[in-house]
Amino acid sequence: MPSLKTLLQLPCGWQSSRQVVSSDGIPLHLRATRKTALCPECLKRSKSVHSCRRRRIQHRPCSGQTMWLVFAVRHWYCRNPSCSRKIFAESLAPFASSRQQSSQALQNLQCQPGLIAGGESGRRAATAAGFRSSADTLLRRVINTGQALAPIRYIP
Repeated sequence: MPSLKTLLQLPCGWQSSRQVVSSDGIPLHLRATRKTALCPECLKRSKSVHSCRRRRIQHRPCSGQTMWLVFAVRHWYCRNPSCSRKIFAESLAPFASSRQQSSQALQNLQCQPGLIAGGESGRRAATAAGFRSSADTLLRRVINTGQALAPIRYIP
């Protein structure tokens, strides 16, 4: 039987600490299982935790409900004296980059109705499929995929 981690395509090194169903959706709280982290600048391993903060990322819907992944992201000290970066955060890559508010899986899902139906009709199709998204977001996802769209031909 597949685990919750497999079903939701969660990143490696994270475990679920709790999940609650609310009117806003389903927030799934995750915390890291690693005891150390690598500094992205000098690649030295650190054991010293500086602080912890919450980061909320929207994920693919589950049973018609909005799924929120709430990560407890730790910030670490880099103890290498020659490193220019003194504090760094745990990376969520390739799941989400540093400033993303939605997971890569949700972005791929949002791109499909945008490619098939376009803006407003894609928004209606997405709502019927169980996830809400604005027409502008769908079109932005299409543009960011890098796929060339067919040129528009004007008939005189």
